[in-house]
Amino acid sequence: MSGPLQTQDRHSRSRLFPGIGPEGQEKIRRSSIAIVGVGAVGAAAAEMAVRAGVGRLTLIDRDVVELSNLSRQFLFDERDAEEVAPKAEAAARRLKAIDGGADVRGVVADLDHTNALSLLRDHDVIFDASDNFETRLLASDAARSLGVLSVYAACVGDEGLVAVTRPESPCLRCYLEVLPPAGSGPTCDTAGVVPTLPPTIAGIAMTEGLKAVSGARVSGGVLSLHAWDGAWRSRRLFESASPSPRCPVCADGRYPALEGEGASEVVKLCGRSAVQVAPAARERPDLAALERRLLRVGPVRRSEHLLSAEVENVSLTVFADGRCVVRGTGDPLRARTLYERYIGR
Repeated sequence: MSGPLQTQDRHSRSRLFPGIGPEGQEKIRRSSIAIVGVGAVGAAAAEMAVRAGVGRLTLIDRDVVELSNLSRQFLFDERDAEEVAPKAEAAARRLKAIDGGADVRGVVADLDHTNALSLLRDHDVIFDASDNFETRLLASDAARSLGVLSVYAACVGDEGLVAVTRPESPCLRCYLEVLPPAGSGPTCDTAGVVPTLPPTIAGIAMTEGLKAVSGARVSGGVLSLHAWDGAWRSRRLFESASPSPRCPVCADGRYPALEGEGASEVVKLCGRSAVQVAPAARERPDLAALERRLLRVGPVRRSEHLLSAEVENVSLTVFADGRCVVRGTGDPLRARTLYERYIGR
């Protein structure tokens, strides 16, 4: 690049801030961050990272841009939605336009136990903005295995969560040890999300990432933030928690997600336009709670043994043993995406 921009200091305001300064900004320039999931939180965090001067950024996402993304997901526009562009590629293209000197790589992939370590190693921070528990535990296990800091950020409804886990602190499994029954937890596609919340949460979470790579002290525990009930409410959970004695990672030094434990089994059903998604750790779903959530997005029928919902031109049939058959597509990746979008954990 030549001309006036070459002689200007893009990061002069950060250098003036005592918490960063010239030395901290140089550390940020030499740092690398992997972002898992380039949705509402991940895309905003990626833009913040590039604008802050992070030297190398890897964006990992398996999904494509849809029109419904544009109300809350930064980096994408109507052309991306019309072209059904992969999010990782569209985001990388936009970030390089923001800073031509940034080293940004978009990886269109489904992060799983076979590729997680190869994609995530050689980064200083793993930023988890994924939308399902399977990937969250995989990113957490990978970060702990690689000995690097991980930042988890998520939004649903009016609540945002940020969890920072250092190699010596409790891992995300410890924080998520007590989980609601299957089918009872909301997702963005059943409960919606306050459109201004994702960038707020992304900013809080990426600030922790920048603190880490610049040498400052990061926060601990989990921050819960609510945005819509009359006033902003925040509380920090597990700030002084110890690793759980039942955690296979912290107590036993095992990384179950990297071994494939907990991975969903996705099988295309022979002779039919249908795919079965069978979570590895299946438990009896709360069909009544699931019905209440899915009624917001489409017709639902429920019996004692199963629930069937019509969404996005497919039928989701959830059985009492936790299996789900997605009828109307023969694409296993689309089936899994729809399962996570509407059924969740």
